[in-house]
Amino acid sequence: MFRRQKVLLYLMFALNRRGKKITKTYLDKLLFVLRKETNIGDFVKFYNFFPYNYGPFSNQFYFDLADLYSHAYLADEFEVKLPAKEVEDFLNAEEKQLANKIIEKYGDYSTDQIKDYVYSTYPEYAQKSLLKAQKEQEGKPGIFSIGYEKKDIDLFLDLLVQNGIDTLVDVRANAFSMNFSFTKSKLVNYLEKVGIEYLHVPELGISGEFRKGLDSDADYVKLFEFYQSSILPKQAKKVEEVYELGRKKRIALLCFEQDKGHCHRGVLSKELERCYGVQVTHL
Repeated sequence: MFRRQKVLLYLMFALNRRGKKITKTYLDKLLFVLRKETNIGDFVKFYNFFPYNYGPFSNQFYFDLADLYSHAYLADEFEVKLPAKEVEDFLNAEEKQLANKIIEKYGDYSTDQIKDYVYSTYPEYAQKSLLKAQKEQEGKPGIFSIGYEKKDIDLFLDLLVQNGIDTLVDVRANAFSMNFSFTKSKLVNYLEKVGIEYLHVPELGISGEFRKGLDSDADYVKLFEFYQSSILPKQAKKVEEVYELGRKKRIALLCFEQDKGHCHRGVLSKELERCYGVQVTHL
């Protein structure tokens, strides 16, 4: 069991003891304020949230909830079925203190009350339609870049939405990932939910045959020199198309690596800056 799931079970257990009527929406918002108003992330790889429909949303929370039900850790009405002593021992003293602090503060809130609190306190996570209207008024066209390494899909979507991205430009040669959330078909589905378009430009990627044996910085230098001298010149039209799209919309270039210095999107970004005098912002 993941530690974030143990925190979730502990919260439900503590709410059960208070006789609290729990809903999914209430739990989702309670986890959100625990994330935002404490340093729980220092102890646990915790849930991330992104603006969706009527407030902050975490795909991982719903996945975990289904998992807990499948293992019979929960019964109907979010009743924790594990022994009290076992649940009490899930968290260390610091984690338990943070969880109890949030429960004491928001445990008596109704679902509507905690929703209203979150909407008013964190307006950037409020109704997606309001975010979209704000983005259309304030967001200037531009080019960004992002890697999904060490990010779950919720944090990734949050970064895109908070930066007003209109279109994600996937510059991987092969839009497949061992992290299945970032495989093309699933990624397109996630992006559609937050109103972001997807564009795959495999011509600007580096095929797997050239990515073998990347064991040192020197190997990456050689690979990116090859990309700069042999691939980009042949794809000048595609580079121009990306630039033109970035003149009209806020776009983000997508690849895997977190560090742009170890990713070909860093080279592509420099090419856009060199050829067209634009600034690429790395998220």
